[in-house]
Amino acid sequence: MHLIAHRGWAEGKEENTLAAFARAACDDRISGVEFDVCRAADSGAVVVSHDQPPHAASALTLDAALSFLSRTDLELFVEIKEEGLALAVIEKLVLHNLADRSVVFAFAAVARSFAWKGARPVRLGVIVTYPWNLHRTVRALAPDVLLLGWDARGWTRIGFRAWWSVFSLKRLARRHRVPVVVGVAQRRDDLAWLARQHLYGAVADIDGALGECA
Repeated sequence: MHLIAHRGWAEGKEENTLAAFARAACDDRISGVEFDVCRAADSGAVVVSHDQPPHAASALTLDAALSFLSRTDLELFVEIKEEGLALAVIEKLVLHNLADRSVVFAFAAVARSFAWKGARPVRLGVIVTYPWNLHRTVRALAPDVLLLGWDARGWTRIGFRAWWSVFSLKRLARRHRVPVVVGVAQRRDDLAWLARQHLYGAVADIDGALGECA
C-alpha cells in the first residue's frame, strides 16, 4: 500500500508548504504527497492552500511547489478546491514534466466539471464520501483513481470500517478496475487496518498515523 502524506507531511501552519514537502521527500516510508490547490482572492493566482487565502503572497504558489516536487520522485495527489481550475493545474503539471506521476482529483461536486472525455494527460480522480453514491459516481465519470473519504470523527471511522469489513475494498477495486485510495488516516490502528484491505494507497497525517521518522 502506497503511503501518501496529507498536505505534505505536516499539520497546521506548516501544511501545504515547501517544508512539508521536503519532510515527505526525505521520509522513506512516503511514496506520495497530497495537497490542495485554489485561487488567491486578491489576484486569482493558483496557490497551494486548503482554504482560499486573501492574498497570494500568504501562500505557496503552485509553480514553486511543482518546481520543488519535480526534483523528487514523489507521486502527486492534487485536490482541486473550486470549479474551473483543473485545466490550469493540469497545464502546469505538464509544463513541469509531472503529469505522468500526478492524480488531479476533487469531491464529486467539483470533479463533475473536469474534462472526463477524451485524452487525459494526468490521471483524474473523484472523492466519494458515502458508499451508497459510489457506483453511480464511478459509472458516470469513469475515474482513473477512486478516493474514499474518511476522517477522524468517531462515527465515520466506525461506520467506514464496519461497511468495508462487509463489502470488500479489494472486490470494489476489481469490479470497477480502478485503484482505490482512502484518506485521511489519523490513527495508527486505522492505518494498520487499511494496510490489510488491498488498497492502492492511503493518505495519512504524520502525528497520529505514523509519527516522526527517525
